[in-house]
Amino acid sequence: MYFWAEKIVLISLLAFLSFISLRKIQSKKLNWSMFYSSLYIITFLPIANHLCEELNYWTFCSKSILKMPLNIYFIWVVVWSVLPIYLLKGKYLFITTLSFFMIDLGLMPILENQNLFVLNDNWIIGEFLMLLLIFIPSYYWAYLSYYNQKHDIRALFQVIVIACIFLIILPILMKSYQWINYVNFNWSFYQIQLFLIIVFPALVAVNNLVNIGKGTPFPYDPTIRLVRSGVYAYCKNPIQLSFSLQFIVLSFYHSSLFFMIGFLFSIAYSYGVSDYQEYPNMEQRFGEKWLLYKKSTPKWFFQWRPKLIPEAKIYFDYDCSQCNELKEWFKKRKPVNLSILDAKDFKKKNLTQVTYVDEFGEFHSSIYAISNALNHTNLAYASIGWFIQFPIVSHLLQIIVDALGLFKINTIHIDN
Repeated sequence: MYFWAEKIVLISLLAFLSFISLRKIQSKKLNWSMFYSSLYIITFLPIANHLCEELNYWTFCSKSILKMPLNIYFIWVVVWSVLPIYLLKGKYLFITTLSFFMIDLGLMPILENQNLFVLNDNWIIGEFLMLLLIFIPSYYWAYLSYYNQKHDIRALFQVIVIACIFLIILPILMKSYQWINYVNFNWSFYQIQLFLIIVFPALVAVNNLVNIGKGTPFPYDPTIRLVRSGVYAYCKNPIQLSFSLQFIVLSFYHSSLFFMIGFLFSIAYSYGVSDYQEYPNMEQRFGEKWLLYKKSTPKWFFQWRPKLIPEAKIYFDYDCSQCNELKEWFKKRKPVNLSILDAKDFKKKNLTQVTYVDEFGEFHSSIYAISNALNHTNLAYASIGWFIQFPIVSHLLQIIVDALGLFKINTIHIDN
């Protein structure tokens, strides 16, 4: 009975996927929402299932490389990602989650009777974990994508998924094909440092694309602004550079030259696919600004000084001794395309004691102003500024600065 029920479900899901793939009227935002949800579940479902087995909530009888039958894996992905997103467009999260939980409560004992797996004590806790770690995040990501909300959270999902694919899933797959001898996730402190140094520019770039460009690195979430400041003032494509170099680190860590295939593939993809598709699109969207930026900014290395960083202004309160010291420090570094001005000369609105105004007319205060201004000096100081701008770091530093009374947030009152 179970055999035929499983075949009917598989055929039905394949028919459903064929229907949504071949339908005449396609919705790009719906398709990308289903893609994001599926990508998350495809990546994290084996990890979460492995966690549940390690915690002794259940054990699958039939094993595969994913520690679960591949047909069950396929059904799980489609039913938890594609189907609800297509029908509900990411809405009704609570009701949908509760419905899946109730369905699973009824199905799990039935499937156990079919010798699919063995349920152990507290298996219901495993159900809660699967919903919490798998379904809810994937469904939420799809919802944010469909309704174009919270670029920062969508970018965070992208970073987490890509990191798990390359640090966890890829080594496990390579071990299963005996391309590496063992999988070891006990990275030493120095190995972690080296890896973070390599991925640091990519993380900064993601932060820049979100906060400056108002988009994400993925194709469906393109930036609405051309990002030429931050890390992009020093390198044209820091994400691809970090992405390529990480294969070298993985090759040394796992003692396998097979990872170098990924390095070569990444370079080939950049020239053969990415540039071919991205450059015409960027030229169409941003015109001469993009062409000049492309010509003057390197792609595979970082320049020492930001030759084409957009013009910006930083205002200091000249009556503040600390601000005056900072002003003189910046002047000695001869910043590129940065005007250093007295806050009292600004006639349009009130300013904080240190205020940075970027090319888009947006205002940044206190440590955010200083970190942005560092981008106009050189690569070493800019790197410090990039680190400061990370969300948690910037928040903690701002608390410290406020507690010490430095660069106070109180405004300088200027008559309009």
